[in-house]
Amino acid sequence: MMINSVGTFASIWLALWLALSVLFVLVYPLLRPALLNLHPRHGSTLLLAYWVLPFAASLLSTLILFMPPAETLLVEAHCHEDCASHVPLIDSAVLAWFGIVLGAVVVLGLVWRFVATLHRSRQLHAQFDFLGRRRGAWYEMESDCPLVFTLGWWRPRIYLSSGLRAACSEQDLDIILQHERAHQERRDNLRLLVARLCCAILPAPLAQRVLSDLQVVTEQACDFRAAERCGEVAVAETLLKIKRLLLQRPASLPQDAMAFAERDVEARIKALLVASSRVTLQGWQLLALLVLGVALLGAMVGPLHHGSEWVIDALGAHATLPH
Repeated sequence: MMINSVGTFASIWLALWLALSVLFVLVYPLLRPALLNLHPRHGSTLLLAYWVLPFAASLLSTLILFMPPAETLLVEAHCHEDCASHVPLIDSAVLAWFGIVLGAVVVLGLVWRFVATLHRSRQLHAQFDFLGRRRGAWYEMESDCPLVFTLGWWRPRIYLSSGLRAACSEQDLDIILQHERAHQERRDNLRLLVARLCCAILPAPLAQRVLSDLQVVTEQACDFRAAERCGEVAVAETLLKIKRLLLQRPASLPQDAMAFAERDVEARIKALLVASSRVTLQGWQLLALLVLGVALLGAMVGPLHHGSEWVIDALGAHATLPH
């Protein structure tokens, strides 16, 4: 019975995660204009939530499905052999073991990716801390290349090269550091890592397309934070200046680092110049979206129960009722 329960749980979770991910990819072009028209502070958060939702909703709804008290409340009574409360259950040992093995491979793959990324980040931290000199809230590295980036997940650090510092005015340096401090406070490296893991079930081209907008809006959120202090035009001018320096002296960046002027600079400058047109959500609107998400999660459980039973039957297994 335990093997069948675990195998059924893994199979339902993975199938639902894949189905929801594909559905969200198909629906995204319809929602994309509205999401990208939001103030990037809100747009980046909602985009992250949107791409995390298939993973989170599939896992939570499957957990609820296998919790008898919650399942009883959310699934209408119906009968098989009797009308007792029950969960959909694979009766075939082969299918159950297939679900267990597939689920284990996926979970181990996610854990391995997370641990490997964390290990790589720690190694880079140690390397750059050794090579750099601490300047208060940031580290300066001896290099003629115009480098600046934020590295790390839970306690990110800012690294800036001596070459970039020499090429920048005091205002440029202030804008760059304001932008990078925003990455620090928001823990954007961690946000993007979570998004990558939650999109891991998608093919690489689709996942990359999905993450591209999130990365751009994340950069815009930090641009707008710097603009609150220094002004939109000044931030746009600094972005253009640093981009030109990078074109003259290209430099390779550490993997998983957030860099100041590496990504979609033209789109970010345009966004700064029309910053007043971006829509800012009110607190009650964000609360309404949260309530709607919880309601949809509860509404998923009933169809998930019946759909799982139908698929199990279609595969030639019989749904059994635990007594």
